[in-house]
Amino acid sequence: MKSFVIYISLLLPTLCFSQIKSPEIQIEESIRALPDSMRENATVIGYDQEGERVVLKNGTNDMICWADNPGPDSPKGAIYVVCFPKSLESYMNRLRDLKVKGMSNEEAYAKVAVEIKEGSIKMPSVAVRYTLRGHSAEGALPLTVIHIPFCTQESTGFSEKIDNFRPWLMWGGTAHAHIMVPGH
Repeated sequence: MKSFVIYISLLLPTLCFSQIKSPEIQIEESIRALPDSMRENATVIGYDQEGERVVLKNGTNDMICWADNPGPDSPKGAIYVVCFPKSLESYMNRLRDLKVKGMSNEEAYAKVAVEIKEGSIKMPSVAVRYTLRGHSAEGALPLTVIHIPFCTQESTGFSEKIDNFRPWLMWGGTAHAHIMVPGH
């Protein structure tokens, strides 16, 4: 019985947490979110074997990619990677930091909206974020997000109705306004 308890205690962490992928796989999966012409020179931030965020690859083209988070909240096998220009880095880092500190998505977005209006977070007039997400790396779909703070349906001509096949405007008129461009 004692050896069974020891076996289970050694096996339990691998059952509860997703395996941290090698740096090479994290880099390969992350840059897949980008157009081909931007992949080679992108910076990739991923995770070491202790689960700490580290720079896996230094880039030269102002694009930053975040590898899939292997934490306990990540569904086994699922993937979510995101790439964005340095002009969105303070925005993306602030949202991430607030969520890591335990804020809900709604609370984090509300706080960041105030910080954007106050000027403590500088947002570019336009910036593109590339994501790749799905139930597996092989079946992940791209989603392009075009940030245009405070844009509206009237100023852009994009519908605010969710559409899985056409671009649409999300959170129009807010600091977080962006156009969702689904991939196929």
